[in-house]
Amino acid sequence: MCATLFGSTSILTLTAGELWLSVGLSAAVIAVFVLFYNKIFALTFDEEFAAATGVKTGAYNLATAAVIAVIIVLAMNLVGSLLISALVIFPALSAMRVFRSFRSVTVCAAVLSVLCTVLGILLSILKGTPVGSTIVAVDIAAFALSVIAGKLTGGVGK
Repeated sequence: MCATLFGSTSILTLTAGELWLSVGLSAAVIAVFVLFYNKIFALTFDEEFAAATGVKTGAYNLATAAVIAVIIVLAMNLVGSLLISALVIFPALSAMRVFRSFRSVTVCAAVLSVLCTVLGILLSILKGTPVGSTIVAVDIAAFALSVIAGKLTGGVGK
C-alpha cells in the first residue's frame, strides 16, 4: 500500500522487466512527440486554429492523453501515485520561468526532468531516503533556481 502511494523506497527494487518496459515506453513516447511535434504544438497553442487548419483535434487530444497516461504508469512504481503530479508539472513550470518558446520549454523540461531524476535517485541512494520524494525535492529546488534565473535573465518569472 505504501509503495503504491509513495513509491519504492529504493531504485533497486525495480525488476529488470520493469526497467526494460520503462526504456521501451520512454522511447515510444519520444518517438510520438518527435513525429507529431507540429500537430502537438498547434493543438497545445490554439486548438481552434488547429481544427481550422485540418488537424484532427479529437484524435490528437486522445493521443496526448494516452501519452500522458503512459508517463504516469511508468512513474507509478518509482515515485508513487501521490507524487506523480509534481514529477510531471515541476520541470515544465521550471522551464517556463526561463524560456518563452514552445520548443525551448519542451527541450528544457525534458532535460531538466532527466537531470532532476538522476540527481534525486543518486541522493536517495546516498542519503537512504525514499526515491520519489527525493526526486520531487530536487524538482522543487530546480524550480526555485529557475525562478531566480528567470528574474535575473528577464525571463517569464520577472
